[in-house]
Amino acid sequence: MANEEHLKLIKQEIDDWNAWREENPEIHPDLSQADLRGAKLQKINLNNSNLKECKLQFSNLTGASLEEANLTKAKLQEACLQSTHMKNCNLSGAGMLESNLQYADLENANLERSQFNEDTLFNHTNLKGANLVFATGLSTAQLSHALTDKQTRLPDYLEEEMDDDFLLQF
Repeated sequence: MANEEHLKLIKQEIDDWNAWREENPEIHPDLSQADLRGAKLQKINLNNSNLKECKLQFSNLTGASLEEANLTKAKLQEACLQSTHMKNCNLSGAGMLESNLQYADLENANLERSQFNEDTLFNHTNLKGANLVFATGLSTAQLSHALTDKQTRLPDYLEEEMDDDFLLQF
């Protein structure tokens, strides 16, 4: 359960939250299971936060910093995560249907068992080193717009599709 003090703070101005984070770098905010649906959280500092099972549907997190945050089983349907900083973030089992991940930095993020669909946007999304094993709802067309590398781990159904695409080039 979310820490009540942290929950009160996040519902204030983002500048106040970010100032508090700067003054208290040793605190790892606990917003687990919080209901933040539709929240306007642009450019907020949520680095190292516990957002496990947090409800963030329809929220605007444009430019937010979520590095090393725990978003295990978070609900991010139709969330705007454009240009977010999410390196080493744990999004395992997160619901990301129709999310906007354009220009997001998900380098080395854990997206294992996350749920996507054809309306999830990946234009210029950094997925280098990301773990997408057992993720659902992805297509090679979507990932062709993202940045990947040899360390990016894809679901089996995409690995096979990518191999077939490679063979079709000859």
